[in-house]
Amino acid sequence: MVRIGKIHGSFKRLISDVRQKLAEEVTRYINSHLEAEVEAWLYRGYHERRKGVGRRKSRAQCQRCGTREARHFSRNGHRRRELVTEFGVLKINVPRVICECGGSVRIPFSILLPGQRIWDDVCEQVARWGAMGISLRQMQEELGTRLGTQIGLRKLNEIVQGVKSAARMPLSSVPPIIILDAIWVTLLEPTGRMQRDRLGRERAVKAKKKVCLLVALGVYPQSGRWGILEWRLADSESREAWEALLVSLEARGIYRERGVELFIHDGGSGLRAALKHIHPFVPHQRCLFHKLRNLRAAIATPSDWPPKKAQTLKRQLMEQIRAIFAAPSLQAMTRRRDAFVRQWQAQQPDLVTTLCRAWSETVAFFRVLARFPHWSPRFLRTTSLLERVNRMIRRLFRAAGAFHSSAGLLAAATRVLEPYRLL
Repeated sequence: MVRIGKIHGSFKRLISDVRQKLAEEVTRYINSHLEAEVEAWLYRGYHERRKGVGRRKSRAQCQRCGTREARHFSRNGHRRRELVTEFGVLKINVPRVICECGGSVRIPFSILLPGQRIWDDVCEQVARWGAMGISLRQMQEELGTRLGTQIGLRKLNEIVQGVKSAARMPLSSVPPIIILDAIWVTLLEPTGRMQRDRLGRERAVKAKKKVCLLVALGVYPQSGRWGILEWRLADSESREAWEALLVSLEARGIYRERGVELFIHDGGSGLRAALKHIHPFVPHQRCLFHKLRNLRAAIATPSDWPPKKAQTLKRQLMEQIRAIFAAPSLQAMTRRRDAFVRQWQAQQPDLVTTLCRAWSETVAFFRVLARFPHWSPRFLRTTSLLERVNRMIRRLFRAAGAFHSSAGLLAAATRVLEPYRLL
């Protein structure tokens, strides 16, 4: 045991020495790279006179007078900066450059952004952890152990959601099919009361509140390509909440005149009202999967029937219903529906009512197929693509149980949805 302990201690010292040497080499590399870039944008090395530069323009620019003429710039020492990297916290000497007017000159360094304190390698690692569903606090603890420094939870959250602003940018192309759905999750909100915990600390009392994440997904049925367009948190699936999302999408160019052909949804009343108000001339398709689920729930069986007999009746009815929706044309589907209604109107009134409810929205995809017959109907009839993504979000939400802030909830959702963003 003593021998193993000594070997383990020697190994730890070896790793520490290697990390220290790596940190020193990376520091030298960064410092030399910064110096080389200053030399490139001043068009001269150390102790070279400015007269030989002439009137050459530089990408560097004075922040006071705005000039880009390199002959007006000169070196002015260094600024010491700590840079958090995967190799540790490095001491970097950032070159300073001033203009003849006395203003500071900003050099467009390629490996270091203005004011950057956390290097790109750490940001990439945090983004990978975010995609794996690791919590911000776990990231903080791991980085603290590995790098010997503490990064705030707010900064980690900013890194995870670093590309969130791109969601408001106009799209390069507009997907013809838009799928909309919502996911419900538990959020803990302060009630305004305080209480002491077991350690005697004052803690805010929180109450559970159900909120929903509204998600929009775009589909290109020509190629099968799809991606997430936008998501936002709302208190409910009300008309106002959905209208806010639809207006935001419209601001990015998602409307009929730019090529939107169909909206697909699960039939929620708030969403239907919002679509009729914002996009009254675009067909709205009810998801057939949700329709079939509602139809199965509407089948009535006598209470004294044995379970096997009731299951047999449900299976027979659902086979007939699926045959209705498998019809190749709107006319054939309508004929099959009418025949089913005549056969079961008296015995299954609730089932027939559910089948006929919002029929125009149930068959809206035929209006699109009439214009684009080469498009695959499987992209036009259900919200299955979005449900596939939603399952990953629900899996994450179930593991968390409840979220203590809307920011943490959005950060968790972003970790799942960001890789599927459609730009």
